[in-house]
Amino acid sequence: MLLENYELIKTVYLLLDDGDQQFLSRHNLTQAQFYALLWLAEGPKTMSELSQDMLCDPSNITRVAGILERKGLITRQRDEADRRVIRLEITAVGQTLITQLHQAHDMYTRERISTLSAQEQADLRVLLQKLSDSLRQQLLRPSIPTS
Repeated sequence: MLLENYELIKTVYLLLDDGDQQFLSRHNLTQAQFYALLWLAEGPKTMSELSQDMLCDPSNITRVAGILERKGLITRQRDEADRRVIRLEITAVGQTLITQLHQAHDMYTRERISTLSAQEQADLRVLLQKLSDSLRQQLLRPSIPTS
């Protein structure tokens, strides 16, 4: 039962992920670009902070930031106090785009999840939150079993 549940969670993730990729590709964005814009819509961040927020390698943020900058959606500036630090800030064009896309993505997501009743959604949230909390705690442990 445990492995079947794991496989089902993985399948649901892949289906959600694929749907998001299709939705965002219509707007000429990748998921990483979309989520970077969402994080930056909250306020300026360093490349390091954005990397931590998005749980990804800093080199990935460098690539994503370069693309978003070329599209005119963000700016990159070196920190005056520490030239090694690069600050990212969303532009007005980027803010307008992410506001519109976030609303459209929310509606798309609601439509996709609406097959579940309100109670089923609430139950699922409790279970997923419990699993998420446990998985985060496991990652904080010194070592992950190899066998």
